[in-house]
Amino acid sequence: MSDTSFRSGRRIAFHAPGQPLEFRQVGVPEPEPGGVLLRVVIAGVCGTDAHRLNGDIPAPPAPVAFGHEGIGRIEALGEGVTTDSGGEPVAIGDLVYFSPSKVDGFPVAGTATPGDDNAPWPVPADRPSVASYQDWAWLAKGVGFFRIPEGTPPEAVIAFGCAMPTAIGGMTRLGGVKPGQIVVVQGCGPVGLSATLLASLAGPSQLIVIGAPDDRLRVAERLGATTTLPLLSTTREERAARIAELTGGRMADVVIEATGKIEAFDEGMSLLAAEGRYLVLGIYSGPPMAELNVVRMVNFSQQIIGNLGPARIEDLKTVVELARDHGERLGFADLVTHRFPLTGAQEAIEAVGSGKAIKAVVMPETG
Repeated sequence: MSDTSFRSGRRIAFHAPGQPLEFRQVGVPEPEPGGVLLRVVIAGVCGTDAHRLNGDIPAPPAPVAFGHEGIGRIEALGEGVTTDSGGEPVAIGDLVYFSPSKVDGFPVAGTATPGDDNAPWPVPADRPSVASYQDWAWLAKGVGFFRIPEGTPPEAVIAFGCAMPTAIGGMTRLGGVKPGQIVVVQGCGPVGLSATLLASLAGPSQLIVIGAPDDRLRVAERLGATTTLPLLSTTREERAARIAELTGGRMADVVIEATGKIEAFDEGMSLLAAEGRYLVLGIYSGPPMAELNVVRMVNFSQQIIGNLGPARIEDLKTVVELARDHGERLGFADLVTHRFPLTGAQEAIEAVGSGKAIKAVVMPETG
């Protein structure tokens, strides 16, 4: 990696919960052989970012750069780079979708020191990296990126953010939804809506979504939910009774947890049919323990599958393909409800943490 900066721009540094984000003016080196330099166009805001600011995730030992959902315009290609991670030809000026992921493993932040591209995520703020809360994203060799086809709005790609590759990875580990099955999705945030779309495309006989607020439930219906159950105006018992009524007492072949709330786990298991499969996508922080009726699980031959993120780098390519094939018909871009300049990143993250935004994005080029 060259020590000579040939660009400069802003980078956000996160110190600790309760402290304001710091804006740094930094130099950016040219890309290394096999690497790419991107001008960040859109950075998606994830619920994980809100957890970081709220202190749900332990503070880093030193300031870090973060933001792991991005769309950028290719500014420079390192030596030997002629295609994206899927083999599509790329050129200066192309828009690409990227994240801190590596072709041969997850996750990767970027290069910590020359030759070290297995640095933990998030990367220290004094190093060039693939973080998206900055003007320039520096992709080390092997970090995944995929060209966005002409005619596909970038906001349609970023609309679900990292939630969609997470849901795709979960579906892979689940073994998919089979046509005619009964599916219940717990939650209608970005992960829940992503799971709803993927389940709908598989052709279930019923697709029931539990969640709040009402505007997100309406989006779930647009994406294929056959029934929605409002979380805040129903009790757990009422929801179970309604699902039993809809399914003739069978309950769900597949339940997908996308709430991030530990209390959802027990309810999800109670909605599962014999030989059912429970995919847990959302619970990755907070209280780590939940009760489980192991005898019932064994006697009913049920399965529990956990999933944190994408199962493979190709899951990111699938996000672009879904936006290309279904984005206009289903209004993916309309899910972006809040837009902020880079200077408003903290406000953007707070909008996501409060649930005010269906999808918030940061757009460095706007200020």
